[in-house]
Amino acid sequence: MSRTCYLTGKGGHVVNRVTRRGRARAQGGVGRKVTGVSARTQHANLQKKTIREHGQLRRVWLSTNALRTLARGGFPGVELA
Repeated sequence: MSRTCYLTGKGGHVVNRVTRRGRARAQGGVGRKVTGVSARTQHANLQKKTIREHGQLRRVWLSTNALRTLARGGFPGVELA
C-alpha cells in the first residue's frame, strides 16, 4: 500500500498499451491495424508531503487532487504542515 494517496486512496491502474501499424485512412492508407496489446501500469500523480492530523505530524503520499482539497480546507482535522 505504499504508493497510494493517504486521503483519497488513489493508486495505480492497469491499462492496455496498444501497438498499431499501417497508415490512417485520413492520410490515404487502408487504416490502422492492432498488432499487439500488453498491460502497463498508469501511476497516480502523488507527492510526498507532511500533514498535521489531529495534532500529529505525519509524512504521507498525497495526490495532487487531495492537495488542492486540503488547500480549501476540505478534510476536517487535517492540514498541511
